Amino acid sequence: MIARFVTKLRDEPISGRLFKNLKWIFSSQIIIGLLGLVYLTIAARALGAAGLGMLAILEAYARIVARLTHLEPWQAVIRHGSDALEQQDSHRFGRLIGLSVKLDLVGGLLAAAVVLLLAPLVKTHFGVNADWMPYAAALAVLFSLHATGISLLRLFDRFDILAKVDSGMAALRTALAGAVLFLGLGLPGFVAIFIGISLMQGALTYAAGVWEMRRKGHRIEMHGTSTSLSENPGFLRLMINSNLAVILRQTTQRLDVLILAVLVTPTAVGYYHLARRCGEAALRIGRPINQAVYPELTKLAVRREFDRLARLVKGIGLGFAGVLAVVLSGVIWFIDAIVIGLFGAEFAPAVPVVTIQAVAVGLYLIGIVLGPTLLSLGEDKALVRVGALTSALFFALIIPLTTLLGVSGAALSHLICNGVWLLLCVFLVRRSLRALKDQTT
Repeated sequence: MIARFVTKLRDEPISGRLFKNLKWIFSSQIIIGLLGLVYLTIAARALGAAGLGMLAILEAYARIVARLTHLEPWQAVIRHGSDALEQQDSHRFGRLIGLSVKLDLVGGLLAAAVVLLLAPLVKTHFGVNADWMPYAAALAVLFSLHATGISLLRLFDRFDILAKVDSGMAALRTALAGAVLFLGLGLPGFVAIFIGISLMQGALTYAAGVWEMRRKGHRIEMHGTSTSLSENPGFLRLMINSNLAVILRQTTQRLDVLILAVLVTPTAVGYYHLARRCGEAALRIGRPINQAVYPELTKLAVRREFDRLARLVKGIGLGFAGVLAVVLSGVIWFIDAIVIGLFGAEFAPAVPVVTIQAVAVGLYLIGIVLGPTLLSLGEDKALVRVGALTSALFFALIIPLTTLLGVSGAALSHLICNGVWLLLCVFLVRRSLRALKDQTT
């Protein structure tokens, strides 16, 4: 199955560029995933389950507010930027990037303002008893041009630069965590790491993207917002719908921690956070495919080469299914030894949560390319509807299942919703491709 997956990709004319990008992203994501586990091990041993739970609540609060208020334009920029570059319209491209910069700046300011506005709610309901923590969260989301930087680097196929920035930030975060542990700085030290890395990663990604843009002979044009919107019809719709799809999914991945903070103790939240972080490390195996393949899917869709698009998507999905069947069985077999060996005996109660979360992540990885596929086919509204349905299902399940099973119930909610999401996305991709093929014949 894996051999067939590789063969399908190599048979495509885009394989050279795609494999080059995948090489950089895969290597960086493996490094980041391993460093993330080292960081998590250090944080778990430095803070204990209760302290790790407090850190999880702060990070979840900052990120969910930023996700809801800062609409990232990178998907729309890649879609319309590809068209502008194809037509060699440098001024249109420069105005488009200028629009993206303005959206990023406004989004960061709005996110920080909402974080501060909701600070009393956080201290009252989520057990955050340090007055300074909401201000720390506001600072972490205040200035971010990360989305614009990502769109530029991906448009110009500079996944190597993006990989180096991300890997460097992961290495720095891990080194700082070791220093915080050695100096005994506790929770404030890890919060400072969260703020510093959030700001630095966004700034470096943006700087690298602008450098590459100028090297290609383009310049950012900050004027002409209305002109840019008229030149790129559907930009705002695509930006809103693509963000809504991500928001609906990530609210279940961020708001779950805040819901659990109300239902269970910080120690139990710490167990759940550990399971989620382990799952995120695994997701880094799949995200490279997602990131590298979206620009290629968009180009194939624009050219109406739907058979090639279908072969690419099917090959990736089958390849992931084969790999995961082998890897997941091995991980689950040794899960007790892995969790206790890495994080200590204090986290032994997290083993069932980690096991359920591993299966949930596996289901998502099998269909990770389906979201970008639907966006490239113009099915952004359908993707939003799927996200809304699965999010509603998650929020309907998490409280009763957590009440019944503890934090394992929250992980089980993710597993059920990921299964439903996978089935719906497969159905929508197949239906959309059939309809588009019929239109071309």
